[in-house]
Amino acid sequence: MLKQWKQRKVGPFTAILIGLTALFVTTGLGLVIVGALNFFAPEPAPSTGAERIGPVPQEPEAATPDAAAPKQLSIASIGFTAPIESMSVGTEHDLFPPDFTQAFWLDDYGSPGAGSDNTVYLIGHTSSNASAVFDPLVNRVEQRSTVLVGDEIVVTTEKGDVVYEVTASERHPRSSLGTLEKVWQSKPDRLVLVTCLFEADQNIVSDNIVLFATERNALTKDKNSPSSSMPRVE
Repeated sequence: MLKQWKQRKVGPFTAILIGLTALFVTTGLGLVIVGALNFFAPEPAPSTGAERIGPVPQEPEAATPDAAAPKQLSIASIGFTAPIESMSVGTEHDLFPPDFTQAFWLDDYGSPGAGSDNTVYLIGHTSSNASAVFDPLVNRVEQRSTVLVGDEIVVTTEKGDVVYEVTASERHPRSSLGTLEKVWQSKPDRLVLVTCLFEADQNIVSDNIVLFATERNALTKDKNSPSSSMPRVE
């Protein structure tokens, strides 16, 4: 049964494994990613991720649908879509997405949509040979995300589309990601997307790409609120 309104509150993970294929799990806090394909995969051309389509005209914002299970992830600025499946946090707080072709929603946390009580988390694999779901989101040559601040992320649920705007794109060491308050704080209307990073020569990088986004209607409300334009009193 979908945990939608009373998600159990879960602490940071002992390890999240988002490389192709996990070889071991450490016992310390942090994000642990080990790539196996760099040992035996044929060498591909260096990946620059998805080509940017450019500015995408934005439709007027509709009312945000009620919180529900996500089904699809879309990023129009890079022409990206992917199916979403749900997964739960294990008893040891170790997490490994079971499929390389889909994004995964952590259903122990928030659900996208109005009435959610926590951050929405989506995770997915990248690879050393362009065979994983989030490869288009990463430019291995420039070591950054192809998704930029201001880009629109649409999460389609069984109740409708929830539109987010990217507010930050960051790199964090996988060894410390599990303890970063910025990543794991509970914030309704927020989306956090996490994946790993490979170098152009296929070697795994010790950092992870983290995208932060805010639900567009909530972001617009904050920008237009009287307090946002009031002078600061020292």
